[in-house]
Amino acid sequence: MKKSLWHRKLEVLESRLNPAAPQYPSVKEELRKCMAGMEGEKRLYYFLSELNESFRLLHDIRLPSPNGVTHFQMDTVVVSPSVIFIFEVKHLTGHLIFNRYTNQLIRGNQTFSDPITQVHRQKRALEQWLVKPVPILPAVVVSHPNARVDIIPPDSADREFIVYPMEITSLVDAKINGRSPLLTAKEVHEISGALLKHHRPYDPGILKTFNIHPDQIQTGIRCTACKTFTVTKINKKWTCASCGSYFKTAHLAALQEYVLLFGPKITNSDLRAFLKIESRSITEKLLKKWRVDFEGTTRNYVHILPDADKQ
Repeated sequence: MKKSLWHRKLEVLESRLNPAAPQYPSVKEELRKCMAGMEGEKRLYYFLSELNESFRLLHDIRLPSPNGVTHFQMDTVVVSPSVIFIFEVKHLTGHLIFNRYTNQLIRGNQTFSDPITQVHRQKRALEQWLVKPVPILPAVVVSHPNARVDIIPPDSADREFIVYPMEITSLVDAKINGRSPLLTAKEVHEISGALLKHHRPYDPGILKTFNIHPDQIQTGIRCTACKTFTVTKINKKWTCASCGSYFKTAHLAALQEYVLLFGPKITNSDLRAFLKIESRSITEKLLKKWRVDFEGTTRNYVHILPDADKQ
């Protein structure tokens, strides 16, 4: 399962931000949430893998809303010939209370936005987005094995929208049983392809989001052996000055991290500063090899690297 673009940005930022920085705890907490969410979706995918081969499974789909202004994001979408399922995954441990009077999810003294309301909002948005009407069934998946769920009131009809991962295959079978196929195999493929084509990953400027100045970012090429940022080119080899390890592509990882933090546009001087390389010719060769485009005049030459969501 591929990490989201936001998840990858957080990993790079957390690794290059000084733990003493005032923004570090917020970055660390946001990364923890992403990691927990991905763990929950992995547990769900384990059981979804048992489904019929005619189904298409899509992860982390974010589409423009029908109003054309906002977006709606779905954790997991399952497209079958007769039904489309939307699963909102909550990987929370402890005693979880779904309060249907207040439309809140409560754990101890913590209050979360209501995932049942959220997944129904996603359902309405997807219904308007689809060209061909297909029944859409939403559900909230409580994925953590140590979660205990209660709902208020206990007889609420919304209880049917809360499921555990091990119940997924039974739920899907029950909802599909007796329904006639509405989509051909080609149409299932076309709808899934359209969802992927129109997917717009959550991609805010991460430094701006956390109010981090570029000077707070650790520069240099990371050594995967000793984790220091002391890799440089010595005698045509990328070598760690701290532990002596050799690498072939350590500089490529640094280029990708630059794009995740700052975006795809970069000058030669920007790259030399980020990689801590004095030689202009070395960075010029790197940029000419890995850029996908360029713009500007000789004096204001800007190289354009591959977008982060295409890496």
